[in-house]
Amino acid sequence: MGEILKNKILVASEYGSVNGGENSFLTLVDGLRKNGWSFLAAVPENSPFANRLRESKVEVIDFCMHHAEGVKKSQLEIREEFAALATSTACDLVHCNSLSTSRICGPVCQSLGIPSLGYLRDILKLSKKAMADINQIDRLIAVSEATKQWHCEHGLDASRTSVVHNGVDSKTFFPDEGTSSISGTATSTPTVPHPKLLFVGQIGIRKGVDSLLDAFFKIVREIPTAKLAIVGQRYSQKQEAIEYENRLIQQVDNSPFGSQVSWLGIRDDIPKLMRQSTILIHPARQEPLGRVLLESAASGLPMIATNVGGTSEILSSPEFNDLLVPPESPTEIAKKVIELSNSTQKLSSISKQLRSMALANFSVESCVRNLDRHYRQLLNLN
Repeated sequence: MGEILKNKILVASEYGSVNGGENSFLTLVDGLRKNGWSFLAAVPENSPFANRLRESKVEVIDFCMHHAEGVKKSQLEIREEFAALATSTACDLVHCNSLSTSRICGPVCQSLGIPSLGYLRDILKLSKKAMADINQIDRLIAVSEATKQWHCEHGLDASRTSVVHNGVDSKTFFPDEGTSSISGTATSTPTVPHPKLLFVGQIGIRKGVDSLLDAFFKIVREIPTAKLAIVGQRYSQKQEAIEYENRLIQQVDNSPFGSQVSWLGIRDDIPKLMRQSTILIHPARQEPLGRVLLESAASGLPMIATNVGGTSEILSSPEFNDLLVPPESPTEIAKKVIELSNSTQKLSSISKQLRSMALANFSVESCVRNLDRHYRQLLNLN
């Protein structure tokens, strides 16, 4: 693709944590920069996301929606600060990296006449006012057809909304070529004697961690040597979220199999953990497009996932039908995991199929091309 002028894109992010949306953007930066785009980011300055952006050679400008004591600023105050920031940077385009920043920045960009692109990475119920704010973004990108359909049914302007599936870095997430990608178990062994099960995600109600634990305690009664590693933490400070996490911890502590569950918190070695695991369990109650599922597929790590949101868009081929279960079905999850653990041949076959699917359907290069096209259209560069 031909070289373009160094058009300056201001990326807006509410949070400084590094989760799916932040990792999705970081994955694309180098490819977009090669196409001639330059970036600066409005994010909380002293945060993990800011540090990762600096590592990717993206200039960081401090932008925080909360006061020092943690109380969120008023919407008017946030918008005034962002308007001043967008004006002072003389940016050519604003990239809102989440639904929340799309709502904040949409009216600001409209009033300033700055082209804007907003990402929809969540499936949430929104007020009419919130939807009206988001509809002021010039171009909306939904991460899945399910995400687009949900919001369009609730007032989103379909005419300015497109779907761009996330891309996964297949050079970071890849199978362990020295084994069968099932915890180092040789394919000549008919079963996995010590299955290592993995969960990666926020500790919250929507991610279905309670279903995960219910399923695991059924699995371990059939396979006493099974182990479960839980990667992630709780971000919500709502009382219901705190109580939910406390119930999960208590459930593990009170179980005779509790010692076989490991709470690993935030980790920076997830690619390695995936190569060392047998099966990923993803029991979400809602999922716009699970980035962890793409990473698992690229790693050749077999998975059992609930058929919600955009998950079926990832596991769309008939050969993956058996990997999908209904939400709220720990018994079905346990059954599927036990079946897979009893067949290294099936695990190995699924591993290869998932890796091929990730390379073909969810490459970084494809995502970069699609996002580049939307940038160009917004700036009339085509």
